[in-house]
Amino acid sequence: MKTLMQDYSEHPLYQTLHQFWHPVAYSSEVGDKPRQVVLLDQKIVIARIEGKVSALADRCAHRGAALSNGMLVDNCFECPYHGWRYDSKGNCVRIPARNELVQVMKPRIPSYQVKESAGIVWVCLSETPRFDVPSFPEFDDPNYRLIQGPAYDWETSAPRRLENFVDFSHFAFVHDGSIGSRSRPEVDAVEPWREQEQGVLRFERPPIKEPSVGKKRKLLGIEGDAWIEVANSYRVIMPHTVHLSRRVENGKNYVLMMAASPISAEKTRSFWWIARDFGLEPEHDSFFVDFELEVLSQDLPVIESQEPKFLPLIGDEARLELPVRGADAVTTEYRRWLLDLVRERQQQSADALSA
Repeated sequence: MKTLMQDYSEHPLYQTLHQFWHPVAYSSEVGDKPRQVVLLDQKIVIARIEGKVSALADRCAHRGAALSNGMLVDNCFECPYHGWRYDSKGNCVRIPARNELVQVMKPRIPSYQVKESAGIVWVCLSETPRFDVPSFPEFDDPNYRLIQGPAYDWETSAPRRLENFVDFSHFAFVHDGSIGSRSRPEVDAVEPWREQEQGVLRFERPPIKEPSVGKKRKLLGIEGDAWIEVANSYRVIMPHTVHLSRRVENGKNYVLMMAASPISAEKTRSFWWIARDFGLEPEHDSFFVDFELEVLSQDLPVIESQEPKFLPLIGDEARLELPVRGADAVTTEYRRWLLDLVRERQQQSADALSA
């Protein structure tokens, strides 16, 4: 077998990911102190200026120092090394040593598009993002109690992280006793469909029996056997965000939103929210967070063991894995759409060269 590719910087899928919105921080974490985030191997400095988040390349044009080690002065990023200042568009507006040279040299550094949605700061490295920034309908719904989960890093690619979230057949083995059972490993086939213009992959899982978890069952107000019937509705917002709405047999709802950010081709940071319309008292929050963290801890060693860490989508790597018809319907369609997006970008590049 050929050696697996390790440098993914020029990989067609990795390059295509530059065209999308990606989460980089929770909105609540971003204030008037510059901080560094990393997206697709790009170091970026973000800060809130007059209430709006700005994002610049985290490298001063003078001697390459990180602006994230500096401060905001007069609504500008000030470099900690020689005091050069940059406005929110990346234009240098002050060179203390020779300020008369600002208009002569006209230094600037790259700036990036930023949006806030669902309590998350999103950045796109391209000037023309594909699709809109993901939304979270329950975020502003007063009927739901919201919990912001702690962001976590996994040594895997963002597409791998997304696939793990929507892979049903691993529940019985990785999550036996929590959200699955080895006694019920079968998976009903689902039929995913695309909402092409919105960049959303949709699919529904009919009501299935899941193990009962004591306190959750009590908060739901359900009595009876050791199983709870749950219907699951999924929205995958391309490329790495998933919104899962879980309707329990008594009509109550438990919602998860997870947005994966590709720090690099082989490292991913995930941001997530829980929303529920039952057990609304704040003292129950830790129970739900702890439950989800336990599920994540079960996934972690398995996902980080996958090789290659970047999704094997193109060329020889695409033949490394064998999909199971029906059981892998969602991830198969997800990969098809990713591949379509790669081909569209390649066609755009070819058209630009021939123009």
